[in-house]
Amino acid sequence: MRGLADRLRNLLLALDRQDRLESADAFVGWLAGEIEAERLGIHAREMLLRALKLVADPVNLDLLSRLDPLDAVELPALLESTELDRVALSERLNDLVQTGLASRELVGDQVRSTPLATGLVEWVESIAGLTGARIAEQLVEGAERGEPAGG
Repeated sequence: MRGLADRLRNLLLALDRQDRLESADAFVGWLAGEIEAERLGIHAREMLLRALKLVADPVNLDLLSRLDPLDAVELPALLESTELDRVALSERLNDLVQTGLASRELVGDQVRSTPLATGLVEWVESIAGLTGARIAEQLVEGAERGEPAGG
């Protein structure tokens, strides 16, 4: 969950910095209050649910499966390997970056996934694989007992 924690920490620190720089007194001390009230877990859950929502989208899941945390992929190469146009790809990548699932380097327009994305993609694929194996097992057992496959 490092990608999630990194993204949330950076967001909270940016908000705190903004609170101290601007004249908006309403938010001064907000971060300290969130820590004291032990509400950081609530914010982490919200960000995790946003990340899960993005991973649940088949196009995003496919996109994340093409990325690696260590080796950056250049945007033109990613465009060639997907059916997305440049604007759609850019918007999806922005969503993934906002939730800590990807990082985007503006120089060279390169993208890489995060450990969070890798873990979530592996989790989804593991559940899908185990479910498929279990269904196949049940169908074989049913066929051996003479049960119709469609019934």
